[in-house]
Amino acid sequence: MELKNEVQKSLDLARFYVSEGVQQILQGKVDELHSVSPSQGATALASLALLAIGRGYENAQQRGIKWLKHQDQGGWGKFPGDKPDEEITQIVSMVLQGSEGGWKAKIKLLSQTKRFSHVILSLGQRVIPGLEGPSPEEILLPTILEDRILTKLPIYGRSVVVAASILGSNSQEGVHQGIQYLIKTQMQDGSWAEDIIATSMSILAMISKGIHTEQTHRAGRWLVQKQYPSGGWPAFDQLNVWSIGWAVSIFGEITQNPSDIPWLDEAIDWLKRAQNLDGSYGSTPPYTHPDLDDTAVALIGLHQVCGERNQLGADLLKKLQNADGSWSTFPSFQGIPPNISSEFPVYIPSVDVSIHVLEALWRASRSQEEIIWHGLNWILAQQDEQGAFPASWFEGSVYSTAQALELFSKWKFSWERWNTARHILGARKKGLEFLIEAQDSNGGWGSVVETSLAIAGLWRYSKNFPKKIIDNGVKNLLSAQSNNGSFEPSHRGIYAKGWNYEEPITTTLTAIRALQRYQRLYKNLFFR
Repeated sequence: MELKNEVQKSLDLARFYVSEGVQQILQGKVDELHSVSPSQGATALASLALLAIGRGYENAQQRGIKWLKHQDQGGWGKFPGDKPDEEITQIVSMVLQGSEGGWKAKIKLLSQTKRFSHVILSLGQRVIPGLEGPSPEEILLPTILEDRILTKLPIYGRSVVVAASILGSNSQEGVHQGIQYLIKTQMQDGSWAEDIIATSMSILAMISKGIHTEQTHRAGRWLVQKQYPSGGWPAFDQLNVWSIGWAVSIFGEITQNPSDIPWLDEAIDWLKRAQNLDGSYGSTPPYTHPDLDDTAVALIGLHQVCGERNQLGADLLKKLQNADGSWSTFPSFQGIPPNISSEFPVYIPSVDVSIHVLEALWRASRSQEEIIWHGLNWILAQQDEQGAFPASWFEGSVYSTAQALELFSKWKFSWERWNTARHILGARKKGLEFLIEAQDSNGGWGSVVETSLAIAGLWRYSKNFPKKIIDNGVKNLLSAQSNNGSFEPSHRGIYAKGWNYEEPITTTLTAIRALQRYQRLYKNLFFR
């Protein structure tokens, strides 16, 4: 009974924290406590970009420098508190030296932007598995601007590579073409791809070639708007659709009446307005590029509360299924968000994205049509000998394995699909064995996100293992909660250039879902 009471207290705190963050998103302004974690590498590049623009941006640039100094732990890493990373430490060190030595040091630093291009492109080689980008020869100007080369990169990453290539190029003709590409692809809000790193690199590329125009000032103003009060910058703009979609879904599990949750109806309306013309969603409307993971999560949330089929979104997901049955993350598209049409190629085949898409399609239609079975069979084929499934956008196999187990628990078997049913039964058994074996001695499965997903993935199978496994996992979660209701940062989310991040609303939501499901089980668990 004591654990039951602790769980309820934890849920009350966590729900209050998430509700604060959701209402901030709905109002268009999210504070740092509820935002994507600051990035040391992104802060260095943004500070350098503002230093290059010069007059009018000194305050923001100096605040960024001050924040970086406070993060020094013998070097700088992928996220605050991380062990030093060689490339990121090199970037930060160069920026700090150039910012503190007067105008001569500034000129020397800006003359070294070619070195930055090599470092950024080196980081770019640590891409997500499944994305084969251009070769070292292909990233040279003007070759990188050829359609056959650009299409090897998702749209959000193209400006980074083009800007880095401009900084490292001696080809006058190639540089001119590269600059024209950047001018053409700058977004309406002044950014490139709603991305701190892409915007900073594009500013540096343009200024290094003598271009100091309204484009760079628009980009500089966008950077200033995205700086946190602490002085740091996140690597990219917020994951608002992701946060709202999961919040609607997870809070929707516990209510029969949406009006019981003050912000729920407004969040549903927000999701409906955020959808692009073709049915897709980006991470932060209205400018961001479409993402099939965000699209799936938005549909999951809408269906959980509204119970209605979002035909436009479901049709898009079906249309963009890969030939092998998987789903990838970033589609190419025509137009300017939100008036776009998503199309192939779609980049980075992913187990975690495919799981979320199947969940969205399963909720929309229980018919279990061919598209769904094709996707299930692809996911099943990704399981390794130990029973684990790989993840693309989160470090560690627990992330996808736990979600795969939950997905498999929902499928009804039929004689017509007996072969797939047999594979699902085998995958369940191996996945359960993997998760149970992966539990740490402290009761957790690594990070808060992994522990939460493991509990949520195991709960439908609770008759197959001792109750202490979930009990210990819940106790581990409770020990990781802060006084404000949030949970210990995971910093295991993977940014496309190999820099980790934390998104605290989603971390807290995964804990809420695990604790809610534990509440639904606790009577059986205590009296088994």
